[in-house]
Amino acid sequence: MKRLYITLVVLLVCPVYTDTAVAAGWDLARNVKRLERLAPDYKDDKEVDKRFLDVLDLTEKTRKENEIYAEAKRIAGNPTLAQSKYMDSFLYYMFVRSLDTQKDGTAELDVWLGQLKSYTDSPHLLPAQLIRIRRLSKNATQMLAETEALVSWLKTRKPDFVVRAPEYSRSLLLSYEPRTNFADGEVPKLYKVSYYRSSVTTLAGFQEDETYVSLLGRIKAKHEDIMNEMIGIYRNTGKRKEAADIYFQLAELKIKSKDYKEAAALLENAVKFNPEHVAAKNERNRIKLELTYQALNPPADAAKPAETPVTQPADKPAEISVTPAADEPGNPR
Repeated sequence: MKRLYITLVVLLVCPVYTDTAVAAGWDLARNVKRLERLAPDYKDDKEVDKRFLDVLDLTEKTRKENEIYAEAKRIAGNPTLAQSKYMDSFLYYMFVRSLDTQKDGTAELDVWLGQLKSYTDSPHLLPAQLIRIRRLSKNATQMLAETEALVSWLKTRKPDFVVRAPEYSRSLLLSYEPRTNFADGEVPKLYKVSYYRSSVTTLAGFQEDETYVSLLGRIKAKHEDIMNEMIGIYRNTGKRKEAADIYFQLAELKIKSKDYKEAAALLENAVKFNPEHVAAKNERNRIKLELTYQALNPPADAAKPAETPVTQPADKPAEISVTPAADEPGNPR
């Protein structure tokens, strides 16, 4: 009975596994060429680019399967090959393949990501950093710092900067793993950073917790510009309770700076979007009381009586200045 159960599980899982993007071997040249072909500003290969692909092809032909990873580090450290347009795609490919070399931690990922970061215009920077963040512990302080740095980096990119999705596929154990085979299957997905940042639903190729909303949420505290951006996204997606929470947090910031009028408006919005938000209701009433007291005690300048304007006596007409005409005596032409 137990064997039958195991057999059924294997039969159910195998069709899923055969559809996944798992390379039979390294297939270095094909994977790198496919990744590089996505970049919109690359043209014909130069001599160093042709040599780069030759090195990848010969490496696979002359090295054993278990020797290729070490040889790849040698390729990555070659200063001449570093001038090739293919290098950033090669570094990303090795980055995702390094996931097979360690179960936990980010030591090997950091080796490849550290080199990839020197290619500041690479579309592979975003997916690489997202994958690395997912490997960190959810409670790690490092995750917060890394995420904040990633969001700051995204906000400095020009609107037409191109980014790529990491793309996930199911493994044999039905868990989702980053895509490692780019030579076959669908063309990897590209987005302009302006579209990625303004997305209100999870874009194809991204995990649910890797949407821009989630990145913003992890660092939103005390960042008003980010909080306002989140409100817009939540409102567009109909997430009223989430929007109310951000309105309330923004109001708290305004209260700390004693901007009660602005705080009152934010609290009204919080209650409007979530009438069951008890904290927002209580704080709204407290702020209303504060504003009422302020209205009862106007500023000293406002309490002064208005000065009576000076007027001309009724029996003395106002003087009128008359400029002599050009032909009158004393007026030169």
